[in-house]
Amino acid sequence: MKIPLPDDSIEKWVYREHIKVKHEILGKYLEGWIRILGGIYDLNIFDCFAGRGEYIDNEGNFKEGSPLVILKKLAEVRERMNRPEKASCIFIEKNNNNFMRLRALINEEMQDNPGKYEGWLWVDLYNDEFGDVAMRILSKYRDKLAPSFFFVDPFGFGIPFKIIADILSIEKTEVFINFMVRDVNRFLESPRHEHSIEDLYGTSNVPEELSKSYPNLPREQALLKLYRKQLHEAGNVKYTFPFKVNADDRLQTTYYLIHCTNHPKGCELMKTIMYGSGTEGRFGYLGPAEGQISLTYFDGESLLKDFLLRRFAGRTLLHKNVRYETLMETDFVAKHYRKAIKELYEEDKVHIEGMGKRGGLPDNARITFKC
Repeated sequence: MKIPLPDDSIEKWVYREHIKVKHEILGKYLEGWIRILGGIYDLNIFDCFAGRGEYIDNEGNFKEGSPLVILKKLAEVRERMNRPEKASCIFIEKNNNNFMRLRALINEEMQDNPGKYEGWLWVDLYNDEFGDVAMRILSKYRDKLAPSFFFVDPFGFGIPFKIIADILSIEKTEVFINFMVRDVNRFLESPRHEHSIEDLYGTSNVPEELSKSYPNLPREQALLKLYRKQLHEAGNVKYTFPFKVNADDRLQTTYYLIHCTNHPKGCELMKTIMYGSGTEGRFGYLGPAEGQISLTYFDGESLLKDFLLRRFAGRTLLHKNVRYETLMETDFVAKHYRKAIKELYEEDKVHIEGMGKRGGLPDNARITFKC
């Protein structure tokens, strides 16, 4: 039996392409999140499994981990847009060796660039397991947690669902979760892992629930669907969107990145970023062999047109609400909606009030779908 590597083993911190894609999605989303909310609120970002703060690539070069991605993105947006006025970053790492290296890297970054961080950014670090200190941390910061972004990227199964639900119960919080579907699938029927999987899902008898609710789905898809169902029904979150990741060349799904938010604008932003990441248009990174494929032409507007005509027949609604009401129902992003609606207009299948002077389609344009 293969013995699991300790969390501070260098073999666990090799910088692979799927990690690069994950950090690119994180950084691009945080840029938009900071830009939109930072003009109104003080911000909080939690990296719940922060690691050692760095990776090493195949050439021996050091690459930044998520904590430095977060710090530098905050500083970059503030320097460019003078927002947010204040922000807090909370980094949690259980392994002591990793924690010591993480603290050194963060101190080095902030001390070497005092003009970027002094006076507005507050950093706190915890050398502990997030699951063990989550309630204490949430209690400590609860009065100033709106808005907050939680990056939950653990090794192994993840954290108990109750913690995710508690986070999502706080106003204006978002969670970006690494859902390790391969490990869950592997140990689903193992008696030793039964309680861990029940904690992960926040429900008992997970195998029975899968068989009852999703008998015709491949198990990987059923596992993802049940977890998202729990997020919506038990976690009371309105929007979730997944990004599939193959971490090796066997084209086997290792994990899904799942974004959870209660605001449609946040979901649409993440969906657009995910669409253009990894294997473009596939909402996933499909491994080294396929990860560089780019879909330079997308010919799906005819499918979207048919869907919209069926979905909204006889209704009038704002352009943005056409997208927002169907965020989780399609694999299309805003540019596809604009093109499809304009083609329907040219075909006299919709009426548009408030079209832009140059034929643009602003968010507040009113679209009437003819019966």
